[in-house]
Amino acid sequence: MANTNNLTGVRNLGLAIADPLIGSTAPKTTQILEVTGQGEVSVATTLTEVQLGIKVQAKTATAVQEQVAQRSTAVVDALRKLGAKELQTTSIQLNPVYSFENGTQTLTGFEGLNTLQFELPTNQAGAAIDKAIQAGANVIQNISFTASDEVLQQARLQVLSEAVKDAQAQAHAVFSTLQLTPGQIIDIDINSNDNSRPSPLVSNLTVDSSFALGTTTPIIGGTQTIKASVSLDIGYSPNSAVILDLPLNGLQQFA
Repeated sequence: MANTNNLTGVRNLGLAIADPLIGSTAPKTTQILEVTGQGEVSVATTLTEVQLGIKVQAKTATAVQEQVAQRSTAVVDALRKLGAKELQTTSIQLNPVYSFENGTQTLTGFEGLNTLQFELPTNQAGAAIDKAIQAGANVIQNISFTASDEVLQQARLQVLSEAVKDAQAQAHAVFSTLQLTPGQIIDIDINSNDNSRPSPLVSNLTVDSSFALGTTTPIIGGTQTIKASVSLDIGYSPNSAVILDLPLNGLQQFA
C-alpha cells in the first residue's frame, strides 16, 4: 500500500500546476504580448497652397518700400477678387545690395521681398497665379497640395481602424501558433503621421510679367498619404498547465 501511495503521490505531483524545477504551485502571473499594427491611406488632394513674392530693387530703401507696397496691394486685391482663402503675409525683407570691385565693397542699392501665401481649389490655382503675376508678383516660392479637412479626418479614422485590425491579426497569429489564451488589452498607444504636404512643386522661381500671358498655367495636384500605427499590450496565459506526465513503468523501480 505504501508503494502504491508513493506511486500515486508522485503521479499526483506530476498532474499539479507546478514549476518542474522548484515544485512551486504558485498562481500563474499574467504575461504581456506587445504588437504594433500599421495603417496607410492615400487620398486625392483638392486644395493648393501657394507662396509667391514681390521682389524689387532700387537705389534707396524708401523707393524699394514704396514699390513693394504698391505691387503687394495690387496682388492682394487680385487674389481677394478670385476668392483666395487663408491669404496672409508670411515675410517682409529689405536688404542692401553691394558690388565688389578691386577688393572694395560699394553699396549700390536695396532689394525688398514681400511674400504672400494663399489657398484655393487646385483647379483655380493656375489662373490665380497668372493673375497675381500680372498684378506684380514675380517670385513663386512654393506650391503644395492637400486634401480638404473633411477628407483628412475620414482618412485618419480609417487608417486608425486599419492599424488596429493589423495589430489584432498579428496577435491572433502569435496566440494561435503558441497555443496561448489572450486576455484583456492592457495598454493602447497611437502614433499618427500625416504626410500633409507633398514636396514643393516649384521653389524660388523668378518670373516676369510675360509669364502670365497666354494660356492658364496648369496646376495638377497629387495624392496625400495618411499613416498611423497602433501598439497594443495584450495579456495572455497558457491554454494548459505544465504536466509532469511520467510513464508508470518508469516509476515502478521505486516501489
